[in-house]
Amino acid sequence: MPDFMTLALVGGLLITLISAPVGTFMLWRRMAYFGDALAHTTLLGLGIGIWLQLPIQLSLLVVTLIVAISITRIKLGNTLGTDTFIAIAAHSSLALGMLAIALLPAGRIDLMGYLFGDLLSLTETDLLLLSAAAAIGITTLVYHWRGLVMNSLNPELAQLAGYHNAKLNLILAILIAVVVAISTKLVGALLMTALLITPAAIARRWSTTPQGMIIGAVIIGWIAIAAGLALSWHYDLPVSPAIVSILFAGFIISRLIGKRH
Repeated sequence: MPDFMTLALVGGLLITLISAPVGTFMLWRRMAYFGDALAHTTLLGLGIGIWLQLPIQLSLLVVTLIVAISITRIKLGNTLGTDTFIAIAAHSSLALGMLAIALLPAGRIDLMGYLFGDLLSLTETDLLLLSAAAAIGITTLVYHWRGLVMNSLNPELAQLAGYHNAKLNLILAILIAVVVAISTKLVGALLMTALLITPAAIARRWSTTPQGMIIGAVIIGWIAIAAGLALSWHYDLPVSPAIVSILFAGFIISRLIGKRH
């Protein structure tokens, strides 16, 4: 296997190790649109990073964190729903990002790579970043496991049990923002939510415990990464769409099998 394929495979396995558990919590909380909104904001981070000559990964992380924390912490009252604010934040960030990128001198950026991902361009430095993010993310989830699960399934009960729901919501929002920021290079802004949500949706059909669902989502994500890279190598297909297409096929099969049984 060529070195760039090995780096792509290891990078894909690393990011799935944290994106699948985070995506599982998003599924339990019905936060798919939240993840999609953060994916849109990465284009604004990209534009800002290029204009200010900042490291792109740092710029993506800062912008997604700001938006995620703002959505979680801002109290809108009864005049504006949270979903409305998320929609405004998502599409405004997308529009501003596209404008910033459009004003750049020609040839400054490969926009398609950020929209649809460029897994095959991962470097050893990227793997170190993914390893650190996966380690921090998994440690955070393990440490706050009981509180996050209870808060996801029954916030009122979590409050009565002594857990701080606002703090747990903020922790999860930060984790989602970190995963979105570091995964942009892997699967792209437009396909990000599929990588987060679909493995968990497939695993849900056969899981009987929260732990089992997360483990199943990770394994399904690993299979999709490996199969997508294999298809890309043998049939000269774009990697990220191949991975997401495999996940979609797995989701359809899981629904059909679930109905039969």
